[in-house]
Amino acid sequence: MKTLFSVTFFSFLIGMGFLSCFAPWTTTPAGSAAEHDSLGYAAIWSSRYGAVAGARVDPGAFAMLTGVVLFFAIVIGAGAYFFRGRRGAEREDV
Repeated sequence: MKTLFSVTFFSFLIGMGFLSCFAPWTTTPAGSAAEHDSLGYAAIWSSRYGAVAGARVDPGAFAMLTGVVLFFAIVIGAGAYFFRGRRGAEREDV
């Protein structure tokens, strides 16, 4: 189980680091029911869209992409766990 958790956590950290560098930005005000105008993707700490009035990271799109990152981290962790073979201290017969 150590393999499952460590590989999943590591994959999630890598994915979140990547997502932080390419976060979705919007101009739609927070809490608005209007359609979201997507500006593009930039780092969370970036001032790339600083000249655009009301520009901010889109929390809904960021949350959905975080779910996608979590899903793939779990799939990668499960793959590492189930296809690890019989090696080291994780052998079941020891």
